[in-house]
Amino acid sequence: MSFSPGPSGPLGGTSIQEQRDRWERKRSRTAKELVLTEQRYCQQLELVTTYFVEILKAKGTLKPEMREGIFSSIKAIHSVNQSLLVHLENGYFGRGFDQMCQHLHLYDTYADNLYNGRRVLGSQLKKNKAFRRFKKLQEARPEFNNHTLEDLLRLPVQRIDQ
Repeated sequence: MSFSPGPSGPLGGTSIQEQRDRWERKRSRTAKELVLTEQRYCQQLELVTTYFVEILKAKGTLKPEMREGIFSSIKAIHSVNQSLLVHLENGYFGRGFDQMCQHLHLYDTYADNLYNGRRVLGSQLKKNKAFRRFKKLQEARPEFNNHTLEDLLRLPVQRIDQ
């Protein structure tokens, strides 16, 4: 028994080249989506590191141990993800993820501190009027797009799931 390939391939299926083209389109869409989500994620982390961590450090509104308690390793996470983003934008997915894997412990540290961070944040919001006012002013910035600090502090743990 023999079959003869039709114009679209054996037994009416698609040709190998058509299948490869579909895979390439899917890979390309997935790569673009990954770059876009990483860009958004890095922008949101930058809000926290710039408008909270750095300014609070410069102003001295919170003691260093309180800042560390709330923000933990978020600044280092932001730095690592910025590096990943550069690799992704340049098409070096493997290299970017390979380097990222070496820093996943930062996410462990952050996740381990999440409960304590929420507790310290709540305590400082109750006790420290200057910090409470500062937080409200920062969150009112248009860049925050109605997100609260609490929303943004959950991002690294949510990103692990993604």
